Amino acid sequence: MAQVAIAAAAKARRFAPSGAALSARDIDALADFVAGAGGGLLTLTGAGCSTESGVPDYRSPQGSYAQGHKPMIHAAFVGEPLQRARYWARSLRGWRYFTSARPNEAHLSLAGLEQASYVSALVTQNVDGLHSKAGSKNVVDLHGRNDAVVCRSCAARRPRVDFQEELEAVNAEWMGAFLPQASSSPEDIRADGDAHLAHGDLREFRVPGCSLCGGVLMPDVVFFGGALKPEVRDAAQRRVEEAGRLLVIGSSCQVFSAFRLVQAAQRAGKPIAMVNIGPTRADPLIPESLRFSVRCGEALGALCARLGVEPARLP
Repeated sequence: MAQVAIAAAAKARRFAPSGAALSARDIDALADFVAGAGGGLLTLTGAGCSTESGVPDYRSPQGSYAQGHKPMIHAAFVGEPLQRARYWARSLRGWRYFTSARPNEAHLSLAGLEQASYVSALVTQNVDGLHSKAGSKNVVDLHGRNDAVVCRSCAARRPRVDFQEELEAVNAEWMGAFLPQASSSPEDIRADGDAHLAHGDLREFRVPGCSLCGGVLMPDVVFFGGALKPEVRDAAQRRVEEAGRLLVIGSSCQVFSAFRLVQAAQRAGKPIAMVNIGPTRADPLIPESLRFSVRCGEALGALCARLGVEPARLP
């Protein structure tokens, strides 16, 4: 158990930025805000909620942009076979690291707050599925889930783990020559779910197609430049309309799909608070007294303690 805690702390140090000290006044203000929603609190979470699980983000000082990583672009994945092959080849290094991520204190606290009827719904920009793994039930995965792949031709879905195993099987010889180590260090990991790959010759690398129609398979996520599924966009909007208050957690709201939800809440006169380290696009819409520049896990753990809520527990 101690080794697990040490590993979790090491991951948090690698990717989670340091925030301000959490004061008793901050905790009281956050607790009053949450309790004041009367059970109608919507939470909107971003990458800062998962960095303490060792999942890298894009925009923090330790994030992928700071490391010089460029995100996968939807048009490139769909239209350029070489870019698609490069993504899947890099996933052979990064996928196992990502699947090892476990919910942290922020995820478990939010699940506990939902179980205690403080949180009514959760919209997340993250594709890691950690909120659901922590026990949250009413979750809208705004940008999809990285644990599934979908065919762009026939829309057939399959578990990502099955596809990754097939990818390894058909590229066993290539992996033996160019990927001698099965694991990746955190320094290699990119926010897209892949990792740095030193070898650039992909002529012999094979990407399996859909087993039903032979179409192109892609992760069931929204890459940069891609569009939200209309039903997902509408579900997120409904959650805003049904909520009494909005709490933004670990998001800079730079992506419009998230920012528009904050705008909608603000236009509707719904109170908004934020837990996030660093400036955000939504700062002008949120009172300074309700912007807390602290780590998500620390803030939400203290919030649960203040409200007498037991965070969820992993099986």
